[in-house]
Amino acid sequence: MLGELLQVLLVLTLGLLSPGPDFFLVLKNSLGGNRRRAYGTVAGITLGLSVQMLVVSLGFVAAPPAVLSGVQLAGAAFLAYLGLRALLSDPARASGAGQPDGAQAQPGARSGFVEGLLCNLTNPKAFLFFVSLFAQVLHPGTPPAWRVILPVAIVVHGVVAWSLVVLAVQSPPVASRLQRAQRWLPRAFGLALLVLAAFVAWQGLS
Repeated sequence: MLGELLQVLLVLTLGLLSPGPDFFLVLKNSLGGNRRRAYGTVAGITLGLSVQMLVVSLGFVAAPPAVLSGVQLAGAAFLAYLGLRALLSDPARASGAGQPDGAQAQPGARSGFVEGLLCNLTNPKAFLFFVSLFAQVLHPGTPPAWRVILPVAIVVHGVVAWSLVVLAVQSPPVASRLQRAQRWLPRAFGLALLVLAAFVAWQGLS
């Protein structure tokens, strides 16, 4: 069982670091050193991941294709909204440049939490990914404890991995380099989110 757990964690790490909606959102919200928003995003993704684990564990993921397509299109619309907002944002205002101390109107933890939760829950591919993952490691003879340990391990892995991404992006060496790119980097992530939204929408309509 330990070998299967390590295999699952390896697959999760590779899947988590692949360019997807959650990945781009965490990177975007970690720029500029806003830790409250960044960790709020991690918390939202974690809650979404917990809901997914509950749904997959209870076997409710076998929804009609039309429902999955609808969720996918809603996710594409939300990604497009985030992308447009980042693309049209004022980098100076977002970084708090030129404002007195305490006057920065930066989005906080609540904003990041809502974005992370909605981004995660409107990604039906994540449901299908976890269904296929569960099918590989859960069998009729699987001990009941393993059916509890697996979803808990997936949620804990998500918390740790996304938190490490935030720490890496906001670490002084990386942050100093990113600071020099603050005028164009948020817009680059906004453009990436728009491209991703178009791809998700195309898949939902096909």
